[in-house]
Amino acid sequence: MSKSRQALGVLIVSLFGIWGCTRAPSADGSGGTAEKIKTLETKMARLEDDFRAASSARDQLSKQLLAAEEARLALQGQVTRMTQEMKAKDDQIQTRTTERDQVTNNYRTFRDELKELLAKSEEGKTEGSLSPMVPIIPTSNTKPEIPTILTLPAAVEPLK
Repeated sequence: MSKSRQALGVLIVSLFGIWGCTRAPSADGSGGTAEKIKTLETKMARLEDDFRAASSARDQLSKQLLAAEEARLALQGQVTRMTQEMKAKDDQIQTRTTERDQVTNNYRTFRDELKELLAKSEEGKTEGSLSPMVPIIPTSNTKPEIPTILTLPAAVEPLK
């Protein structure tokens, strides 16, 4: 029976242990627990306020991010458009520069040809000092006839 008594003792001690653990705290310890509950509640309220503030800040920042993204897309479109315009202007400048160079070359050629012609004419004057003769061919010796009376068509009546 000694083993049965030991088993009974262990069972009783276990039951008292379980009963003690399940019991609510005593009246003298309940004041500390109430204070802990109040501090936890204030802490939780403060955390909820912080969460709301962080949530509203997050929403504002997401709106700002969307606005900034739209502005970036608009600016990107402007950059693309301006790049195309700049390329068109560069092409136009290149065309105008080519045209200017052609006109300049034509002018130089013309000027050089004029100088050559002047030099040839100066050489011709000094060699023979005769000017080239241009024949004058008369076309008519008489004056053209002008009709003195004009005849009006039958449909037009003369003025009175």
